[in-house]
Amino acid sequence: MIQAEQIRTESKAAAKGGLALARDFAWLLAGALLLGLLIGLGEYAALPPALDIPLGILRLLLGLAYILYAPGYCLTAALFPADEDLDGIERTGLSLGLGVAWVSILALILDRLPWGLQLWPIFLGELISMILFMVIALWRRARQPAGLAYAPEMEWRPGPWWASLPQLDKRVYLLCAAALLVAGLAVAYVFLVPSDDEFMTEFYILGKEGLAEDYPRQAEVGQALSVTLGLNNLERETKTYNVEVWAVDPWEDRRELIQTAGPFTLDREASVEQPLAWAMPWAGDDQIVEFYLYTTDQEGQDPYRSLRLWLDVLPDVDQDLERPQAVEEPEEKGDLQIVPYGDG
Repeated sequence: MIQAEQIRTESKAAAKGGLALARDFAWLLAGALLLGLLIGLGEYAALPPALDIPLGILRLLLGLAYILYAPGYCLTAALFPADEDLDGIERTGLSLGLGVAWVSILALILDRLPWGLQLWPIFLGELISMILFMVIALWRRARQPAGLAYAPEMEWRPGPWWASLPQLDKRVYLLCAAALLVAGLAVAYVFLVPSDDEFMTEFYILGKEGLAEDYPRQAEVGQALSVTLGLNNLERETKTYNVEVWAVDPWEDRRELIQTAGPFTLDREASVEQPLAWAMPWAGDDQIVEFYLYTTDQEGQDPYRSLRLWLDVLPDVDQDLERPQAVEEPEEKGDLQIVPYGDG
């Protein structure tokens, strides 16, 4: 009985010790699940503004910690499982450095995969890598002598903890906090403050079947050519557009206006697509067709947007056949007329 009770006591202690070794990882996984829930709400749920803004700020802060610190913390725990390997400030600094480094490596990996650098692939890639590092860290912690594995206390009391730190450690922690704050503000500025490039007009042409391919590459003089013209107004206001099509001969330095389209008045975030036809006025290799987009407030200025096509233009065969051919005059030698053979 005494031996059985001792075995049960040792089993409970081992289980308790095992839970203590994984307590920090449990909190990290809980934070990752919370972040996934917040991302899902932001992507797929129509939240009222009163909830959208606070949840967006929470999602941003939690996402920064999840990207910059959590993977590095798990990797540091896998590399240094013993409590004496690193002190608190060294473990924090190394976690930040490895977290940033792992983000770069993960970005290169995801860029080679079909999903690319999208929101959910990045989140799942970070989560899978964290779980992998956690498994390695727990295995290495379990192999440490009793009481020597790194197992932080999760019942954090900031007042006594801060008072017990040496002055140098306090300064380092303050420096790390300032660096995180600056990084967070920079990321928030990038994501929350739109750049001027986001407020522009999309100007494009499409080939056959509405795809960005199969553009005209060869034609005859006067042959009807066409593409699909597309405009998408992403400006801050309603805009009116005009389009000009110019033929340019790069070899003889000549250009000619061959088509116009518009005006198109588009509200913000409105778009239009319509066929645009033209014909080349002369023959030549590597002839250029330039498409110029103007807004109403750009008269007399350079185009707002421009596109360009190259194609080879052949002479019009039908016109060449209909054109009168020069007839060779017969030679006169005295009274004798010499007529070339075949002319009658």
